[in-house]
Amino acid sequence: MIDRRLAGACLLALVAAVSLPAAAQFLYKLIDRQGRVTYSDREPKDFDGTVVRIETDAAANIVPSAKAGAAPPRAGGVSAWSEERRRNREELEQKLRAAQDRVEAARKAKSEGGEPLPDELQTIQRHGAPLKSGEQARNPNCFASTAPSGAASLNCPSRVPADAYYERQKKLEDDLAKAEEALALAERAFRRGTD
Repeated sequence: MIDRRLAGACLLALVAAVSLPAAAQFLYKLIDRQGRVTYSDREPKDFDGTVVRIETDAAANIVPSAKAGAAPPRAGGVSAWSEERRRNREELEQKLRAAQDRVEAARKAKSEGGEPLPDELQTIQRHGAPLKSGEQARNPNCFASTAPSGAASLNCPSRVPADAYYERQKKLEDDLAKAEEALALAERAFRRGTD
């Protein structure tokens, strides 16, 4: 039979060992003559360099339990962290879709905006060699004219795009480039946020 006094002493020793505060722990920062830094949990002997003793805070390594009054995990075990992650993913997905829509709209505007608008046209006179006897002009708007120097020529008025047309085309290209750049950034942010 086990002696009750021995069992009580063992139990008392166990309780005392568990309740004792943890002994202070130290780390040692070792800097050799070339400036290389290493760390050790034991103080070195005969080390040719600088030794810096660093006291660690054991309490800093303890993860606190949930705070009193904190919201419990949602039904199904969904934590606040995963709920936040889900919301973040949805927000990034909305931004990605909006960026994709902007690129699609910019591409459509560029493809449909290729023809000059009526107010983007100007009339110019194209001068060419005069018609030969019996020859007819290809364009019925063409007419023969004589320059002040006396040289004969054929004038053909033509409607061509004005500067406003080329400015609009440049803007459409710039808008598409900006939309594609914004899409690339949204795709990168989506990948980072959902990994």
